[in-house]
Amino acid sequence: MQKLPIGRQNFSIIRENDYLYIDKTKYIYEMIESGDINFLSRPRRFGKSLLVSTLVELFKANKKLFKGLYIYDKWDWEDSYNIIHVDFANIDHKTPQDLEYSLMMFLDDLAEEHSIKLRNLRLSGRFSELIKKLHDKTNKQVVILIDEYDKPIIKHLDDIELAENNRDVLSRFYQVLKGNDKYLRFVFLTGVSKFSKTSIFSELNNLDDLTLDPAFVNICGYSQNDLENYFKEYLKEISQSYNISKKSLLKDIEIWYDGYSWDGSSSLYNPFSILLLFKKKEFNNYWFDTGSPTFLIDLIMNNPKNIDTFLNPETKFIGSFPSFDFEQIDLNTVLLQTGYLTIKEKKAVKGKLPEYCLAIPNKEVHDSFYSHLLSYFAEKSPGAIQPMAEDMLKYIIDNEEDKLTKSFETLLNNIPSVLHEKIENINEAYYHILFTSWLQILGFDVSNEDRTLGGDSDSVLRIDDTVVIIEYKYSTKSSLVTMLKKGIEQITNKGYHKVYQNKKLIFVSIATKPKEIACKIEKHNY
Repeated sequence: MQKLPIGRQNFSIIRENDYLYIDKTKYIYEMIESGDINFLSRPRRFGKSLLVSTLVELFKANKKLFKGLYIYDKWDWEDSYNIIHVDFANIDHKTPQDLEYSLMMFLDDLAEEHSIKLRNLRLSGRFSELIKKLHDKTNKQVVILIDEYDKPIIKHLDDIELAENNRDVLSRFYQVLKGNDKYLRFVFLTGVSKFSKTSIFSELNNLDDLTLDPAFVNICGYSQNDLENYFKEYLKEISQSYNISKKSLLKDIEIWYDGYSWDGSSSLYNPFSILLLFKKKEFNNYWFDTGSPTFLIDLIMNNPKNIDTFLNPETKFIGSFPSFDFEQIDLNTVLLQTGYLTIKEKKAVKGKLPEYCLAIPNKEVHDSFYSHLLSYFAEKSPGAIQPMAEDMLKYIIDNEEDKLTKSFETLLNNIPSVLHEKIENINEAYYHILFTSWLQILGFDVSNEDRTLGGDSDSVLRIDDTVVIIEYKYSTKSSLVTMLKKGIEQITNKGYHKVYQNKKLIFVSIATKPKEIACKIEKHNY
């Protein structure tokens, strides 16, 4: 079996050392043929750096690395170019001053490699000078490849002032690209985010945004064909280890890691998670553990508008890929750009802008996000949350009201009073977030899509031939007993259960007051 390229993002190392490589050169070739100045947004750990590294070797005309790949007999290997490859993983950005100094040093080091002396003292002037002198030295246009162009901003979303100051430095740096167009053969930028027209992209308005382009939706990530064709031996190994069929294994992998899409039809796996699955031979939350959702949780908890979005998401956008705006941070835009949401459906009507419907991509992202959200409340590690959730689901199925109530009480008692006081003016939303997060981890469809004549139940969970229907009540005045009774009555009187023929039914009413909670479980046959 070929070695798995875990942690490897350098194309030459992967090819020279016989690591497994998923051939993306067809898309690369078509991208270069279709346009010279491009931008691509994808979530972290999705293969952007490897894509940029592949472009580096391609424009160096390093022919031997591409033997056996799609592009091998289609590229002019006699022509090579000077390349400015900016990788922001290696650029210091703790402060705007550090960012500017680090970029200046990068330009100086590259100039020295080419025996070029730079005289301009300003960042933008120095960058422009390097481009022109590289061009003049060889009489060839320059290739510019910028990986993680937005990292100095994204890494500081918990400090908006610092993020904005870093953005201003980057804006001055990137403005050079438009003014030196005649010296440039090809420009390609990758990142997680796309910023608003009044921000960085005002200086990059000549970029072709490929993020939603149907021709390039598969340029990063693994398709189903990639999974089944390149990982045959690994699939066989795991199916034997678990003593399950290949078909069953593929279904499990799909549920856990598939579901990323930028056109609503092509579905992709996150490469990082797939590689670790095949290395460790066990299902786990790999991608999520490489980054913290703290800034997302802060966005949810610190803004009443975002709390409402979290509880009642309008998960869609119309037209082009939404831009990130510091002045008005939109939670759904941040979730989409960072990979916590993805495009599940594209609705195209002649004469109108396309509409894109969003959803959480897969089990890995779903379970991890809500586990981290609850760990923030309960001051427990995310790893301790899932076992608690599994116990609570068992209590519901086994009709153990007392144990279910005690589990909720344990959760509430772990929440620091300072956290409760922080949002004391939105108590109901606070408990609703807590409750919604628990139900999400338990597997409930909280944004229930099962419509009944009587209305919509709060949450539904289908487990084989059993359907669990939950109604949630919150009040500062009514007693817990009264709310529990109303919850069960509402399920029955409004007929939420009537759409489920020949199923075992479990009705659950959960009542909450500040710092108090109680549960009632009833089993029914229909």
